[in-house]
Amino acid sequence: MQNKPYIVKESAGTKAYCACHKSRTMPHCDGAHKGTDIRPCVVDIPEAKTVAVCGCGKTRTAPYCDGAHSR
Repeated sequence: MQNKPYIVKESAGTKAYCACHKSRTMPHCDGAHKGTDIRPCVVDIPEAKTVAVCGCGKTRTAPYCDGAHSR
């Protein structure tokens, strides 16, 4: 985990973002959650854009950062 968002330039398509915070490819899921009840947050990105993915695990708008790390 980190106390700031991951800023990622994404292409269009389906993305799986890590929810267990154990991925070696943060913020993307690499399957490190296997054997747990945690599942990645899967989203469809309709067009290429830059996104801010939560790094602290406190967001209420998963997988995106809502600024909770600064509260």
